[in-house]
Amino acid sequence: MDVELEVRGFLQRLRHSRLRGLLVVGTGDVKAWAEKLAGYAGGDCALVSPSAGRLPGICRSWAPPGSIERILGGEYAAAIIAVPGLLRPSIIAGAGETVRSGGFLAIVADPPDRWDPGPPRSTGLYREYLFSSIRDNPVHLWVDDESGRIVSESFLEYTGVGAQGWSPGRYKPSPGSGVPKRLVSACRSESQARALESLARFFRGRWRSALVRGDRGRGKSYVIGLALAYAAWRRLIGRAVLVGPTPLSVQSVMAGLIRGLDVLGLKGHRVVRTSGGEVIRVSGPWFRIAYEQPDTAEPSPLMVVDEAAAVGVARVRRLSWRSGKSLVATTIHGYEGSGRAFARLLPNILPKPFMELELREPIRYLPGDPLEEWLYTVFMLRAEPSEPGDPSAARPVEVSREVLARDREVLRSVYGILVQAHYRNTPDDLLAMLESPHHRIYALEAEGTPVAVADVVLEGPGVEEEARIALDRLLYMAGSPGSGVVSWRVSRIAVHEDLQRRGLGSRLLRHVEAQARESGASLVTTMFSRHDVIPFWLRNGFKPFYVSPRYNRVTGEKNVALAKPLDSAGAEILEKASKTLALKLALAGSSIYRDLAAEKLALLLHHTPATAPPLYLTGIQARHLEGFLKGEVMADQAFDAVYIALLNTLLATRSWNPVEPGLVGAVARVVQGKPYSEVASIIGASTVDEAVGKVEEYIRGILEEARSLWSGRVIP
Repeated sequence: MDVELEVRGFLQRLRHSRLRGLLVVGTGDVKAWAEKLAGYAGGDCALVSPSAGRLPGICRSWAPPGSIERILGGEYAAAIIAVPGLLRPSIIAGAGETVRSGGFLAIVADPPDRWDPGPPRSTGLYREYLFSSIRDNPVHLWVDDESGRIVSESFLEYTGVGAQGWSPGRYKPSPGSGVPKRLVSACRSESQARALESLARFFRGRWRSALVRGDRGRGKSYVIGLALAYAAWRRLIGRAVLVGPTPLSVQSVMAGLIRGLDVLGLKGHRVVRTSGGEVIRVSGPWFRIAYEQPDTAEPSPLMVVDEAAAVGVARVRRLSWRSGKSLVATTIHGYEGSGRAFARLLPNILPKPFMELELREPIRYLPGDPLEEWLYTVFMLRAEPSEPGDPSAARPVEVSREVLARDREVLRSVYGILVQAHYRNTPDDLLAMLESPHHRIYALEAEGTPVAVADVVLEGPGVEEEARIALDRLLYMAGSPGSGVVSWRVSRIAVHEDLQRRGLGSRLLRHVEAQARESGASLVTTMFSRHDVIPFWLRNGFKPFYVSPRYNRVTGEKNVALAKPLDSAGAEILEKASKTLALKLALAGSSIYRDLAAEKLALLLHHTPATAPPLYLTGIQARHLEGFLKGEVMADQAFDAVYIALLNTLLATRSWNPVEPGLVGAVARVVQGKPYSEVASIIGASTVDEAVGKVEEYIRGILEEARSLWSGRVIP
């Protein structure tokens, strides 16, 4: 059989059908076949390969396996993956989303009998899963060049594909849209054009924020760029800040902006690029739109956030509330995985009045494209849980990796629940579930369907260092070598969205604890950056032992770790670690933990063990403190003394209520050093004077009650 002839015939059928397809070539000469496929695409391709095996010049773009984002936002006739060894799901999903209608996604690998796309010491389950998934693809060709045979092929008439049908000339704008036809002509779908009209109204109107959402490949970023060009043309914006994970991630916005300015005939704008060619600033006589990194961006009259799920909910909240207008884009489903949970949070955190838009039509390929459907199905990019059974009949079970690899319905149901636990899930989570020997999946199953799922990771001796993310921090905080200590970390736990707040999560957690105790583990731990779930863990008897000094790069919040001991050894370690955290929260509250929400700091501190007061007053400070307690001076005039006495009280007692507004205000002002203007907002005071009064009244009361704690700790 002539393998090359079969490949050329398959690619020709793709071009004629305008479908996108999957091509897998098994060969002993990866380089030669990558060059052939690049030639078939006329060089209009993106190549994913290691730098050591880079094939210079054969494709228009290149990305190493660890930086797939380099080709995202581009559009190619083909994407060619030539990656030896581990082939992560995110590489396949990311590369596949860059291929235009009639093009192909190619995987060039070893012949099938020698090809293992899994990690070293693989279980073989990912290989089994990927191979069966390739065979299930409705439009694919898999050939073995060494044996000269077709391994698998399919070219079904795909009835799910619709016609593109977008014609700017036939587009009927909304009455009073105000968008010039020449700018509409730069759009690539009707939903893009409608979104452009809505964003034009956003810039002209009184909206504080706008959210543009949709699956990847819908042109969200590009249409935001066109809208920015419109706003600049109308002189509706001056200075704007564009935030995204990296300069590379905002290039679609910049491309739309530059294209829009050119179409509108706006002359004299200046484009600034990095040494790598990425556009980071576009400015004109009266406007300036510049990229800034998420962790250094400052509020602006206009804040634009692209790929908000990767920027993080906390950063989006902070930047949007402190800016004039905010324009935010987020991906619901795409190569990064599901951002469904994050997209649901955004309307609740963005300033009002609020506008929400969704783009549904793909711009690079036909609606209902079989390759997109295959990628989304195989890598769980659009996983939804099954209809739940009766929760009263739910029973705990362990779901084996073998079942997950071989039963797609079970995998989809499990994954569909787990995506609710994180702001952003990735296809590589699937790889960990199938291949990691330290992962366990537990579920509450009702009538054969999961209603709650926990993803658990075993940590201890023999586990790779990068996987011991909670245990190592626990031992560090406890100052203990911890040789031989084993813990189970709950990486994710979630309940079906229709059955939440019924105690199912707590019930499943108790089962995980029982299994961990039976296995000989000393603790169950968890670490996360979704601060809204802290109360769940505290209610279930977990104790905080770590808060990261830096932000989580995904959520923009600080990671929080909690644990529950299962034996005396675990209890001793956790007691030490939690006391260490208490001191850090109190003593570093005005520095590395100043940006932690005051109510969260108070809640975490309250659930650490009481510890001996660490600070002493001088005789002069003690007299100043007495003056404050008698109302002779304000707290700020005796701040150093108030600080020492309050910290001693908060550390040594637990009689205070962590949700009382006065306590929260005292933590914000004294422990964290926040200005009273911010304290007023935190505790709901209408004026700064009201906030001062409430905080000082609370401090006087708590210090009088705890007088013995500080009055006996005075240095003569």
